[in-house]
Amino acid sequence: MKIAIISPYRTVAPHFEAELEIAQQHLDQGDEVIFLSCHGQLSNCDFNVDREQATCSNCLGRRQHGLELLNNHCKPLEITAAEDVPQIPAFASIEELMQWQVENFDVGYAALSSLVSVVRDPEPDLQKHHELLTRFIESALTTWQQTLQFIKEHQPDRVYVYNGRFAAMRAVFRACQKLGVDCWMHERGCDVDHYDLLENHLPHDIEGIESVIRKLWSAADPETRDAIGSGWFHDRVSRVEKSWHSFTKEQKEGLLPEGFDRTARNVSIFCSSDDEFVAIGDKWKNELYPNQVQAIAAIADSMAQAAAETKLYLRVHPNLKSVDNARKRSMMSLNFPNLSVIAADSTVDTYALMKASEVVVTFGSSVGMEAVFWDKPSVLLGPCLYQNLGGPTRSTSHQQTVELLCSDLHAVADKTGALMYGHWFQTRGFRYQYFEATNLFEGKFKGQVVYDRAAARLAGKKPKRLRRWLKKWVGST
Repeated sequence: MKIAIISPYRTVAPHFEAELEIAQQHLDQGDEVIFLSCHGQLSNCDFNVDREQATCSNCLGRRQHGLELLNNHCKPLEITAAEDVPQIPAFASIEELMQWQVENFDVGYAALSSLVSVVRDPEPDLQKHHELLTRFIESALTTWQQTLQFIKEHQPDRVYVYNGRFAAMRAVFRACQKLGVDCWMHERGCDVDHYDLLENHLPHDIEGIESVIRKLWSAADPETRDAIGSGWFHDRVSRVEKSWHSFTKEQKEGLLPEGFDRTARNVSIFCSSDDEFVAIGDKWKNELYPNQVQAIAAIADSMAQAAAETKLYLRVHPNLKSVDNARKRSMMSLNFPNLSVIAADSTVDTYALMKASEVVVTFGSSVGMEAVFWDKPSVLLGPCLYQNLGGPTRSTSHQQTVELLCSDLHAVADKTGALMYGHWFQTRGFRYQYFEATNLFEGKFKGQVVYDRAAARLAGKKPKRLRRWLKKWVGST
């Protein structure tokens, strides 16, 4: 086989190490491997939006060192500036940006996804961020055209790219789709010892992920899969960090909101940090409410009239604690007599609140399925990866939402959907053979930390003293 690994952005850990792993495994099988990457030519980079030369040089140095560690030959190629990038129109609104496509490439969604992730605002000011958005679009279009040209010239049997959600990564995926070449997205796996591969669909593709979840469940041993799935829910409550940060580890176990009355009818609402999902595609559009803030306001207002005795608690997602944008400020300023807003940095225990509530409401947060596992009625108000697995009750209108919250709901007896979901989280991916992680962001490939040796020499560092210095450069994604 002829394999291409296309890596348009900064070589952050462990994703670059995953690419080295993929390359080495294919080389071991006798496949030809071509590594196509940016050498500083792209207009922008999700992981270096300020285009700092030191960061760019570090990326190139890490890439050079990593490729030298591969057994057999891996052919490196550069992404070069495109000669015929389509003209970028002026966008009057976010909706107009979302709908902009170039042939089969949803470049508007792709660029918005990167912009939203960088500025941490699901409704970014396009005028304020015009320059940054333009650079994301230019990078995406350049990568799209270069990938098309590369595929036509080299005819790879398979292409690998990281994640596929961001601007230039999605460009690779769409180029592969246009020319009918298999594109496999790599991502973190079930823990630091695994990486995941997604064949011809994004990590946020609702139908694609549902298919993966069901296939893993069907292929698993019926004698053990329930216990494996259950383990994920227990790990969440225990704040175990396996593949990503635990957003609840700084909360105080068992702590409920001040004045919480266990004898009252309490409904807890768990919002999501929607900047990751707002620009995936039309299938992630919430058909019930324009956004979570307006949804919560509408629910609080209607419930005050329909069931004034019901107390609503809004748990703002802990991932939003360092975020400052208009939507979060609006959420924090919600003022209804039947609603208590729990700040993102509050030490109130998410799981204690969930278990003490009569009903749990989510917009797609994993808490919606966790509630099912812990025998709590769960109402779902938005699209998500588990929406068709069974368990939560999905509302189809605001009227139904209010009716559900006023009803005497009961926990579902069949937890198969929840167990399937937990099983997927516990088992997804492939174990590394050559990379050994030391934490979420560091590790060794073939026994070596991959680093920019030239910069280290200039900095007067020795390999055994590199850990703290390296963390500055590769310690976040």
